[in-house]
Amino acid sequence: MKYLLLSVALGIINIGHTQSIYGHWKGIIQYEQVEVPFIFEVEKNEQGVTVTLINGAEKLVCKSSELRNDSLFVRISPFDVLLKAKVIGQVMTGEWKKGYRRNGIAFEAMKGKSRFEIPVIQKSVSDSQWELTFESPGAQSDGVGIFTISKGLAYGTILTTTGDYRYMSGVYRNDSLVLSSFDGAHAFLLEAKVDGKSLTGVFHMDNGYTEEVKGYLNAEATLPDPFKMVEGGLRPYFDILSAGNPSTKVDKDKYFDKILILQLFGTWCPNSMDQSHFLREWYKTKPESVEVLAVTYEPNFSTTYGNQRIEAYRQSMNLPYDIKLGGKLSKGQAALSLPHTTKINAFPTLILVDKAGFIRYEFDYFNGPATGVYYEKFIQQFSKAIATLLAE
Repeated sequence: MKYLLLSVALGIINIGHTQSIYGHWKGIIQYEQVEVPFIFEVEKNEQGVTVTLINGAEKLVCKSSELRNDSLFVRISPFDVLLKAKVIGQVMTGEWKKGYRRNGIAFEAMKGKSRFEIPVIQKSVSDSQWELTFESPGAQSDGVGIFTISKGLAYGTILTTTGDYRYMSGVYRNDSLVLSSFDGAHAFLLEAKVDGKSLTGVFHMDNGYTEEVKGYLNAEATLPDPFKMVEGGLRPYFDILSAGNPSTKVDKDKYFDKILILQLFGTWCPNSMDQSHFLREWYKTKPESVEVLAVTYEPNFSTTYGNQRIEAYRQSMNLPYDIKLGGKLSKGQAALSLPHTTKINAFPTLILVDKAGFIRYEFDYFNGPATGVYYEKFIQQFSKAIATLLAE
């Protein structure tokens, strides 16, 4: 009888524990120098649980989530990322782990908390655009910050010449702007002091890596256009595009007399994910004489790992076009197939090849959906370039 009573008691405890996990949580990625907060929701479904990462207007649904006894396991697709934690009442403790890195980073969560403490004085500021400069030892780069502040809450993104930092959210309090973002692959935190029309602060990009940031209010702030024409009658080297796995060579005859959209990307890259979403939806209504080929470059490279990532990425993203393994993560490696450059500027890079096989246009970085009008400009430029090539 006592064993039966113990079993019933344990069952009641387990039911209570399972129910307590559902709802709103504040997660924290514990970098060496700072904590990066984010928000996620845990919901029940027919298979078990679903975890949703929330960054401003974006909701990233992690369907491959599992609750095992007192532990939560969240595979954050399409990346090779696992978030795992032990759940004790209203608290989680665990690890954020990328499959291609040796060490994970500590993670914890508290139920029902806000991303940041809501300001007592809730200021509202019209949409603002900032000319930014990022500085690290021996390096400097430019950016554009687009921020919206309403009732003390802040939202926005940062554009750079290697891609945007996607959806960020936070607060504006005591003339300080604090924004964070966690999409599974990256955990970002901006801490900045705003003094009238100037901004100074720190951008935390990775564990142990930060950059100083300075900025000035400038409604005309801009970056070099990523869209470029390529002249000289140059063709891509198709035999190099599948250098990471020569046994699956690119069949260039498949693209004979067709316009080819060539995407150089990484399955580890959130900007690549955004661009892949665009290409997938565009592909559904594409002209018959246009084709897409994606080539990925992976960290911690091996052919086995790269092939696994391609299959997992294809299934997670439901991509209908070919994906090849280009090789290890390297901007130089990715450029080996392109005779017009020795190093690509960013992942992803998009190359448009005409029906005669010549490289005609290039997007050397990508402004994604979080950038608003800049994303719309990309779509317009892309559509116009395809229309021009189709008309030839």
